Amino acid sequence: MKNIINKINQLDGVVGKIIVKSGSISLAQKSLNLHLIADFTVSVKLVEQIEKLILSELPSTFKLVNCSVEKVVTDKDFVLKSVSDFLFDSHKAICGFVDTAKSEFVKNGYDAAVKIYVDSTCCAYVKEKQILQEIKEHLESNFVENFKVTVCDNGSCAADTDLLEAPVPAPTVFKRQPRTLKVDDVTRLFDNDDNRVCTYISDSKEILGEAYFAGTITRIEERKTKTDKSFYIIEINDRTASISGMVFPSKDKLPKMLRLEVGTEIIVCGEFAMRGEYRNFTIKSINLCTFPTNFVPRERQSRPCPENYTVVFPKPMVVETQDNFLEQKTVPECFIGREFVVFDLETTGIEHDDKITEIGAVRLIDGVVTEYFSTLINPQKNIPQEVQDLTGITNEMVKDAPTFEQVCGDFFKFCKGTTLVAHNIEFDSRFIKNQGAAIDYYFDNPLMDTLFLARETLKGMSNYKLNTLCDKFGIKFNHHRAYADAYATSQLFVEIIRKRGDLPF
Repeated sequence: MKNIINKINQLDGVVGKIIVKSGSISLAQKSLNLHLIADFTVSVKLVEQIEKLILSELPSTFKLVNCSVEKVVTDKDFVLKSVSDFLFDSHKAICGFVDTAKSEFVKNGYDAAVKIYVDSTCCAYVKEKQILQEIKEHLESNFVENFKVTVCDNGSCAADTDLLEAPVPAPTVFKRQPRTLKVDDVTRLFDNDDNRVCTYISDSKEILGEAYFAGTITRIEERKTKTDKSFYIIEINDRTASISGMVFPSKDKLPKMLRLEVGTEIIVCGEFAMRGEYRNFTIKSINLCTFPTNFVPRERQSRPCPENYTVVFPKPMVVETQDNFLEQKTVPECFIGREFVVFDLETTGIEHDDKITEIGAVRLIDGVVTEYFSTLINPQKNIPQEVQDLTGITNEMVKDAPTFEQVCGDFFKFCKGTTLVAHNIEFDSRFIKNQGAAIDYYFDNPLMDTLFLARETLKGMSNYKLNTLCDKFGIKFNHHRAYADAYATSQLFVEIIRKRGDLPF
């Protein structure tokens, strides 16, 4: 790629410098997608030349190259803000020991130097942990210059160097109490157990030992043991979930099983026990009952919303004015008084057992993006190579990142009281809801889907992919990174509602 970039910078029309910021490969489309940055305005014609050049240098298996080019300005304020943001995101513990007001920046052609001032007790730590090299790599991926980064002793400070590792706080211990319901008219079938209080089936996932459940039989099946004794598998549903258990009736209870059929309302007492890796439910007692006719499940008891952020801290959103934004559009009136969180995820795959590797989200208040939430996540499983190629997120990048359990409370707080928005929200919300529920955070927010809204509002599009829709409105983004996709989706959301004229609810 270095050789290709050298050739790009020798093309007619290049009046500055161009470098690669990020890229991804689409195996399905046999295409290479690159996000380039330049210190001059790159024309559409030059972008087409770059794409043709790159395609000619690639193996014949590639059929398409797509390039987006972002103009960057390397001035002191932008560079030092980039350093500050990097330290906040990656080395939060030392931020309090860095004197950002003293930081220096000089530039000579395409050579640039940054000097940061750090309290005495942190200087050695900064050098030992190779933080200067990390800052250099960060700057060289966001600007076209070659950087030299140095640190200067800013005097003594009573810093506790043991705290510089900044371990992620352990999640607050929370024990959810299972919800219960009462049934009516318990009638003897197996015995005189007159218990009427039952646990919601949906709250049974962590129970070991004895439990009562009630509901309507949805399946009953007789089977035989190896010694030709009858046993039954019964499945019941209580309008929150279904559960199945095995019944091994004694001789005197076998005839009573004939009274049971699909649709019969029963209350059962059974026991959960582990059989190797599996948890089995064995029914010991069955009686007839009347299930409450107007039963409406109570809301699940969620962990309380954290009072403070502990791992991921939202940051104010500052959007630089773009040269091609010639007019300042007013926000549609229907956004006033409304608050949304527009989010996007990157994951290890699309199956139910896949995990989140990145969350990117922006808060939209009165139609304006005010802050953003962004973090990589350690999925605690391997990221397949094809997914690494697609998203740019590698196993190395996430190995020291917090887990979803560690950041879920912060994201739950960020989303509290808002309507969630995403492009194809069924996919993203499934991951958030399932992985959140596993640790008792329930994302029950109202949902809006820009994919559905676009199909309903923008007729005649060739397709409704996020990049296609963004191109229609001139919205630029770096596809397949969560934060960039979330910000682009927020802008698309506003444009669709502007076109539509109102919010769906």
